[in-house]
Amino acid sequence: MPTYEQAIASVCVCQSLSDMLQPIHLFRYDASYKYIFILAGINEGIEIIIFQDGNWEFYEDDQA
Repeated sequence: MPTYEQAIASVCVCQSLSDMLQPIHLFRYDASYKYIFILAGINEGIEIIIFQDGNWEFYEDDQA
């Protein structure tokens, strides 16, 4: 289960994406790594990870 901090941060991030008229394509909690992953943007170009402590960052795949 996501933490309380992750839940609040995910609502804030999703609200910000919505305010910028960005579609949210994927919202997933990964139980193995214990983070929330959000894939958003018109071309699915926005990737965000929300950590257990509620901090979040843009995900950049170094192998891409």
